[in-house]
Amino acid sequence: MPHPSESIVGEYSSSLKGRCVALGVTGSVAAYKSIDTARWLLRRGARVRIVLTEPAAQFVTPALWHWAVGVEPVVSLSGEVEHIVLASECDSMLVAPATLSSISKIAYGIADNPVVLTAIAMRAEGKPVIAVPSMHGNMYESLQFKQAIAALTRLGYIVVPPRLEGGVAKYPDPLLLARLTSSVTRRGRDLEGRRILVTAGPTREWIDPVRFISNPSSGRMGIEIAVEAYARGAEVVLVHGPTSLEVPYFIESYRVDTTEEMAEVVERLTGEKLFDAFIAAAAPADYRPARRSESKIRSGLEFSVELKPTPKVVESIVKRPRVLVIFAAETVGSIEELKPLARAKLEKYGADIVVANIVGRKGLGFSADRESGVILSSDGYESTFDSLLKEDLAGLILDLVSKKLSGGV
Repeated sequence: MPHPSESIVGEYSSSLKGRCVALGVTGSVAAYKSIDTARWLLRRGARVRIVLTEPAAQFVTPALWHWAVGVEPVVSLSGEVEHIVLASECDSMLVAPATLSSISKIAYGIADNPVVLTAIAMRAEGKPVIAVPSMHGNMYESLQFKQAIAALTRLGYIVVPPRLEGGVAKYPDPLLLARLTSSVTRRGRDLEGRRILVTAGPTREWIDPVRFISNPSSGRMGIEIAVEAYARGAEVVLVHGPTSLEVPYFIESYRVDTTEEMAEVVERLTGEKLFDAFIAAAAPADYRPARRSESKIRSGLEFSVELKPTPKVVESIVKRPRVLVIFAAETVGSIEELKPLARAKLEKYGADIVVANIVGRKGLGFSADRESGVILSSDGYESTFDSLLKEDLAGLILDLVSKKLSGGV
C-alpha cells in the first residue's frame, strides 16, 4: 500500500520528477521548518531522503520525518554505509537548517555525524550541496562563522543567506527554499559570474493623487526570472513596479512607481555597470496623462484624460548587454497569430530573444501562474509553450540566455 505522503508528489509541478534530494537537518530549533521544505520538494516531484544529526532528531522526531516523506530518516550510520549510498542515489543535498557547528565541520572535514559525512560524500561525487545557515545573530556575525563560510564556499558548497530579522539569522520561507533547490538540482550553477538585470511588474501613471492608469501585471514573471538566475549563480539586480508579491530578501532590488522612473533606474544601472543580460519582463504602462491634477478630481463629474506615450524602458539602456530579452503580450487567438507580432517586436528593438505571451484568457498571462506563447531568437530559434508555470518558463528563458552567453544557440 502506498505511503500517504505519495499523494502530494508532483501536485505542484513535475520539475523534480525522477530526481532525488537528500535533506540534511542539524540541531537548530528551526528544524521544524524543514518538514515543510521536504513536503514542498515532494510537491515538485522529488524523492526526498532525510539525514539527521542526533540533536536534530531531538527537535523533530524520526517518526514525524517518516510521516512527512514516507521513508525512515538516517540518524546513525551502519554497515549499510548510508552516506555513500545517498551520495550515489541523490542528485543534490540541502542542509537546512545548518548550524555553526555543522557548517564548520563540513568546511574543515570533521566528519563525525551522518549529515556532515553525506555532505562531504556528495561534493566528492561532484553534486551540488546547499547550506542554509540558521542561528542567533551574534553567532552569524562571529569571526568563526565568517571563516567557516569562506572555507565552505571555496570548496564549492552553495550558501543561501538567512533572513536577518530581530537579531536572528532565520530560516527562509520553505516554499522559496524548495524553489531554489529545484533550480540548482536541475541546472546547477551555469550562470555563476554572470551579471543579470531584470525588470518586473506594472507601473502606475497618475491621473490625480488617488487615481492611476496601470495594468493587471503582478510582477511574478520577472521575480521568477530573478530567483532562477540567482539560484544558478548569477549576480542579479531587479527593478520592479508596485507588486503585492514579496521580492526575496537576497535579491538586490529597486522599487519604482512610474514608467519614467523605471527607465531612469535602468539608465543609471546600465550606465554604471555592463550586464551580461537584460531581461525586460516588466509590463510598464505605455501611456500617461498629458496633465496630472494636483488635487483629487471630485467624483460624479465627467472629465476626459488626454494621454501621451511613456518612455520605452529598453530604449534607456546605456551599455547594451550581451543578451537582450524582451517580452510581448498580445490578445490573439493562437500561437500562430502571435509569432509574426513577436518577430516584429524582436526586430524593432534589435533584441536577441523575445518571449511573447497570450493574455486576456482566464488562467494565463497577467496575475496568473501560467503562460502560453512562443520564444523566438534573432538567429532563428523558436520554441512554443502552453499553460506553462512561470517558474518553469523562467528556467527555459535562462537556459537560452546561458547558451548564448556561452557561445551556443
